[in-house]
Amino acid sequence: MSIAIAYPAAAALSPRQDAAAPAIRTVAAQVRRQIPREPDSLALTLPALIDACRAVEVNEQRLSVSWELGRALRDEFGHTVLGLCDIDAHEPGWAYIAVNGPMTANRPDLALSTAAHELGHLLFDVPAALARGDQRYHAVASSPRALERQGRGAEARANEFMGALLAPPVPLHTRLLAYARSEGLRLCRGPHQGRPASPIVAAGNPSDVLAGVLAALAGDFGVSERFIAVRLSRYGLVEGGV
Repeated sequence: MSIAIAYPAAAALSPRQDAAAPAIRTVAAQVRRQIPREPDSLALTLPALIDACRAVEVNEQRLSVSWELGRALRDEFGHTVLGLCDIDAHEPGWAYIAVNGPMTANRPDLALSTAAHELGHLLFDVPAALARGDQRYHAVASSPRALERQGRGAEARANEFMGALLAPPVPLHTRLLAYARSEGLRLCRGPHQGRPASPIVAAGNPSDVLAGVLAALAGDFGVSERFIAVRLSRYGLVEGGV
């Protein structure tokens, strides 16, 4: 299977993550629509993501993708890394994405997040490298903490793509409000990037109840509670952040 996307490179490749976030989320939405999932499920699965992304077409530039999930990964210095995205001049038209099997063996959520992060590099950074005439591109995610990086540059962009692909703002906001109302959490008004004209969760709610809501959301979207906390804060869906 394959996916095809298009985006204005100048917007999506802005050096400032906040400025580029809407364009990145638009790309993530294009990709998400092309990955099959159960009709009532909010979660993408790793097998479905890989099957859909065995070839990608970005702004009419096509690449075949080789995925590897089983082996341990190390960088050029011998340090263990969580994931990588790579192209090589000896294999034109191909890209390689790998997720560290031993590191993610008991963490399907981490394997999924890492794969989505590396897919972000493939969709944004590899086409840019090829457009510059580069025949080599190599990026690694060193650890789970690398998947939370914000700010400037390619790693932050890949993380924003990962977050919007696996837990998009509007579906996450909608499900958050359903849980918040069922649990009696206080709501308030504030700026956010979720469902238009809807409230957000107010600060000062019982921490144990909020923790339960995060756990439920993590299960719904197939990611970790920490992942959900980062996305709620990034989208402005909880007053003051989580």
